[in-house]
This record gives sequence, C-alpha cells and structure tokens, in this order.
Amino acid sequence: MKRAIRLMALGFAIAVNGAAMMAVNASMVGGAERELASQHVERVVIVAKREDLPANQTMASQNCPAPSAL
Repeated sequence: MKRAIRLMALGFAIAVNGAAMMAVNASMVGGAERELASQHVERVVIVAKREDLPANQTMASQNCPAPSAL
C-alpha cells in the first residue's frame, strides 16, 4: 500500500512538472516569435559591379551611410 501511494505521488509530480515545462516552452516560443516579427531588417544589396552602374548610382553607392554588407 505504501509503495502504491509513493508511485501515485511520483506519477502526479511527473505530470505536474511536464505540464509546467510545456507552459514555459509555449511562452518562450511565443515571445521569440513576437521578437522576430517586430524586427525590421534594413539591408542594401548591390548585385552589379561598380563599373556597370550609371554615374549617378555609383556616386550614391559611394556616399551611402549604411555599413558595407559585402
């Protein structure tokens, strides 16, 4: 009888801990999704060579204040 009660208590404790871990995981995933959705990625990518660009675009790419991505 004593052994059965201990096994039932252990099973209950495992169930409660499992449910708590699932709740924490769900909240962490939700927070991470919100964080990713709120980020705005600002990136300028120039695919052409500088020699292929017209003169006005070459000047604009040289004076761009964004950090170099290439």
